Amino acid sequence: FPMEIEVWEGKPDRLEPIILDELKLDDYVIADYVNSAGKVVNFYSAYYASQRKGESAHSPRSCIPGGGWQIKELTQHKVDGVTVGGEPLVVNRLRIRKGEYQQLVYYWFQGRNRIITNEYMVKWFLFWDSLTRSRTDGALVRLTVFVAPGEDIAEADKRLTFFARDVSGFLSDYIPD
Repeated sequence: FPMEIEVWEGKPDRLEPIILDELKLDDYVIADYVNSAGKVVNFYSAYYASQRKGESAHSPRSCIPGGGWQIKELTQHKVDGVTVGGEPLVVNRLRIRKGEYQQLVYYWFQGRNRIITNEYMVKWFLFWDSLTRSRTDGALVRLTVFVAPGEDIAEADKRLTFFARDVSGFLSDYIPD
């Protein structure tokens, strides 16, 4: 996956083997992207070539609390000016907190010509596409920013919106339609 996207310069990272064993994914990318103003967006995408019970994308709504973070707000959010496959990008938007630290997270599930935010609909389409297309591949895409103490949450939303706009054009090269 490119480490240079528009004004963003990426630094790749790796997941621990114990986490990889638990996720059972086929491929992934995790990287911190920094823009010219020094602002950072963490990008993570996990790809599954075939999803079935015990081997499918893990929802951040489950994993985030497992990491000690509290979900303070969860909404669906249309990302202004961003389209994927010609459709407006709608994401799950989480505001999370751990002690004094706060982060803003956008995530969605992508694959087989769909962007889905509802975890139950992800399961339904896995079942349906298995029957009608003989396909269950797909990916989780997650964008995260740290919200500095005193920072307006709207600024964090802007960072995620700009990064989502810039990265969205690359996703279809790595996540099959």
